[in-house]
Amino acid sequence: MTMEKGYEILFITPQNRRHEGKLVSKLIIDMAKDHGVQRVTTRIDSEGQGLSGHLHSAHFFELADQPMEIMFVVEEETGDKLIKAIRSAGIHIFCVCKKVTFGNLP
Repeated sequence: MTMEKGYEILFITPQNRRHEGKLVSKLIIDMAKDHGVQRVTTRIDSEGQGLSGHLHSAHFFELADQPMEIMFVVEEETGDKLIKAIRSAGIHIFCVCKKVTFGNLP
């Protein structure tokens, strides 16, 4: 079994956040695909508090402010290129990047 070294990259954004009229979550996923990333995991969280102190959560009348996580596990070079592309596009998003070893088990 061969294991690879790379990054786990986790982006967290309110589900309704937009950049230039497009959903940030969709932009991030599309940019990852453009960089050859084939696997993505998304999660919707019940609530989260941003840097400004604003509480993002699902409400009875408004579900779109829920925090959303977009997670990729990629080779180091791919991760570096993806983060650089997101920065260059000026997309405002919180990111966690950590080194991991990954692979498919039999």
